[in-house]
Amino acid sequence: MNNKGDRFLLQCKVNYFKGITPSNPINYQDLDYQLLIDIGVEYLHSNEIEEFAYFFRESQYFVPLWAAHIIYDYGNPNNQLKKECLGVIKDYSEHPLNSKISEEETAWIKLHQNEFPSLASASPSGL
Repeated sequence: MNNKGDRFLLQCKVNYFKGITPSNPINYQDLDYQLLIDIGVEYLHSNEIEEFAYFFRESQYFVPLWAAHIIYDYGNPNNQLKKECLGVIKDYSEHPLNSKISEEETAWIKLHQNEFPSLASASPSGL
């Protein structure tokens, strides 16, 4: 599979079924976690950050959440895109159907709230 978009979506699905999530430190050394990060970083190194942000429109396998974390943590997003990333993360922190994700993203927000005081009020724009 040569298309990095297809590889990203497939790896999100693999990670989803393996229980690998973006904000769980236990997963950070996992090969499948790293593979997904590497695919996302390919977009960033190719100056395709805006194209990569289109994954915010997906709805399965935590695709928007992975994209938001990769852009935020590994990219150099402009303020608007940074806000959108934070909005996606905040939405998942309030996920009513998956308490594990909600807890992990809430912990991520608490960990980063001193760096970004507006994080508590972040909301996605145009999602």
